[in-house]
Amino acid sequence: MSDTLHAAFVEQAVKNPDAPAVYSDAGVLTYDELNERSRALAERLVADGAGPGVPVGICVERTPDLVVGILAILRTGACYLPLDPNYPSERLAFMVRDSGTRMLLTTPASRAGCPAGPTVVVLGETVTTEPGERPVPVVPDDTAYIIYTSGSTGRPKGVALHHPGCVAMLAEMDRLFEGRDLSGVSAASSVCFDMSVMEIFAALCRGGAVVLVESAVHLPDSRYADRITHLNVVPSVMNSLLDAGSLPPNVRTVVFGGEPLRRKLVDRAYRETGADRVYNAYGPTEGTVFCSVELVPEDESDEPTIGPPSPGVRAYVLDENLRQLPAGVSGELYIGGVGLAHGYVNRPRTTAERFVPDPFLDGERMYRTGDVVAFTEDGALRFGGRADHQVKLRGFRIELEEVEARLTGCPEVREAAAAVRGGRLIGYVVPEGDARERVWSDAALQSAITGRLSTQLPDHMVPATVVFLAALPLAPGGKLDRSALPEPPAPASSGGPMAAPSTATEIALAEIWGELLDLEPAGIDVHAAFYDLGGDSLLLIRLARLMTRRFDRRVRVPDLFSFRDISSLAGWLDDDSGAAREAVTSARLRAGTRRAALRGRAAPSGR
Repeated sequence: MSDTLHAAFVEQAVKNPDAPAVYSDAGVLTYDELNERSRALAERLVADGAGPGVPVGICVERTPDLVVGILAILRTGACYLPLDPNYPSERLAFMVRDSGTRMLLTTPASRAGCPAGPTVVVLGETVTTEPGERPVPVVPDDTAYIIYTSGSTGRPKGVALHHPGCVAMLAEMDRLFEGRDLSGVSAASSVCFDMSVMEIFAALCRGGAVVLVESAVHLPDSRYADRITHLNVVPSVMNSLLDAGSLPPNVRTVVFGGEPLRRKLVDRAYRETGADRVYNAYGPTEGTVFCSVELVPEDESDEPTIGPPSPGVRAYVLDENLRQLPAGVSGELYIGGVGLAHGYVNRPRTTAERFVPDPFLDGERMYRTGDVVAFTEDGALRFGGRADHQVKLRGFRIELEEVEARLTGCPEVREAAAAVRGGRLIGYVVPEGDARERVWSDAALQSAITGRLSTQLPDHMVPATVVFLAALPLAPGGKLDRSALPEPPAPASSGGPMAAPSTATEIALAEIWGELLDLEPAGIDVHAAFYDLGGDSLLLIRLARLMTRRFDRRVRVPDLFSFRDISSLAGWLDDDSGAAREAVTSARLRAGTRRAALRGRAAPSGR
């Protein structure tokens, strides 16, 4: 096994130059083409200042250029900072500023949304260099990439992962999967999610192909869905794919991760797909993608565990005094080993709090995961939930405190809390001042709050709905009692007189909404928000896909945060004037919706 994340790819390119390396709706690259393009781009990046210890941002849509850019950055010895073009501009700017990134790789299509400040290198511009890459030394402990996760302080924090941990992760993939399993690996995770590292490099380091997909829900629309043999997926997304009967036909292996996995879904995966092996994987970002993996057998009654610790991973189940607990007794999981991250970028205090000395191995560290687990008698780990206020929602790690900090930052909000109810992220708000008197009848206030958050947070962190309270429930000690936060109201209409779909566009939209929400189209109020009628972020992705197909116009999830009901969506779709669309967006979401307006203005020609 090679000693860097990218070196095994170069070896495969020499062995199999004509084999397909990347499939996407935007084109196909062979290993030789990917090798030469990334080599030439690396030469240019080195000339512009990239090198060991230098973080280089990459803000690129999901085309082969994304893989070209990541490989090029790694070949310079630098580490890459993934920036999803669909993330709010404010969050992207924070990640660039916080990580000290001074160079950014992008494309003409994504350049307008890139943060200001770093030197910008545009992919697609002519790059010609003589063959024969200048070797760039990579110190074994060099950082390979930085992934930003939700932060309990209200600020996301960057996790710095190094090459040895990545190489160990790839060795584990090599142990678990045959080459034919990885001949077509679906790459549907956002580059800001660490699963993307495995999806790209597990294939390229074994001579397989990466199949780039916009998201897992878009799998049915991929031109190359039949090339996919390996699928990494969150359980809730798999349920959605199976419900729609839209799983790729040639999948051999399925790896679940990001959420607790239940036996019922395992049985369904075996029964309704062609997969012959189903795995359950666990791992925080701080542990380099996976720390444990279980092959879940077919036709068993036991609920899946998250497997035994992977080779090279130390796992301890400890009590509050850092004493090891026997099998069957639950405690907090601490992990150590080669995959352990350097720590958090520019966060020495937080790093010291979470990465602590290993009391069982002198000179080593271990990471406090915050997950509650217990060892089984045969050495596997059984997941039991969280010890803190972090949640996992559709595979994304969310610190509720970060959502609460953003809610409290809204001028209309005095106090706020957040919780997951019924698989949806719910915001709870005690309004401030004048807003407190009108929230009970003013749905526009809820739209203003969630609209403002959509300019600051990724879509998965924006509450599905906001519940207004006179006061937050408190425990006897005066702290927030999350368990007493009420269930959100049942899905309802906008609260005013029913306004049925009337125009051709409204009727077409109501038919799509009715299909997704199991409602009669004629009975849908055109002023009721999608979330308020029972929608969630998974259905929102399907809604964007169905609208794109029905109206022959690219619709993205951020557009659906800008135009939340059928009335505003129909007005946006019917209006061909970019300026008018911007005015509609600004009016509906008020001063806090700069990003939403930009998304609406760019939608006709965007991704």
